[in-house]
Amino acid sequence: MPDDTFRWVIAAAVAIAALSMMTMAVVTVVLFRVVSRLQQRMDSMADRTEPVFDSVRFLINENAPKFGEVMTAVQETSANAREVSVIARDQANRFAEVGRDITDRAKVQVARVDAAVDQTVEQVQNLGDNMKAAVSRPINEVSGVLAGIRAGVAAFAQGQRPNVARATQDEEMFI
Repeated sequence: MPDDTFRWVIAAAVAIAALSMMTMAVVTVVLFRVVSRLQQRMDSMADRTEPVFDSVRFLINENAPKFGEVMTAVQETSANAREVSVIARDQANRFAEVGRDITDRAKVQVARVDAAVDQTVEQVQNLGDNMKAAVSRPINEVSGVLAGIRAGVAAFAQGQRPNVARATQDEEMFI
């Protein structure tokens, strides 16, 4: 590398270093101004909040015994609420058990009633069949006897048995 090029490279490096030093100095000055403004704002805010802190301290010192009472009451209330919650949970479980028991018993009773109704319907049907048979058998027997008597009376009244041309189907089937 020739000496001129080397000198230009070194000069450029020195210029860049100087420029970065100047930039850092400017940034430091700007940063100092920003921090000082922030510090002024914080100081003014501290001045405004100091009376608030004093008031809070005064309230805490004045009401410290009341805070103790309130904390005790809150602890008692939370303990009572916990007990009520436990009792309510137990009662809910008991109600659930009673509900399940009632449901199971109702299902058993419904099944028994259904079986009784089925049995009653079956007995009524059997009774109807037996009644029909009991009534229709004597009626059929009486009807047959009357048909026989009628045929006998007709035979005696005419003196002879009707021929095939005059005989009806019912008379022939009966005899």
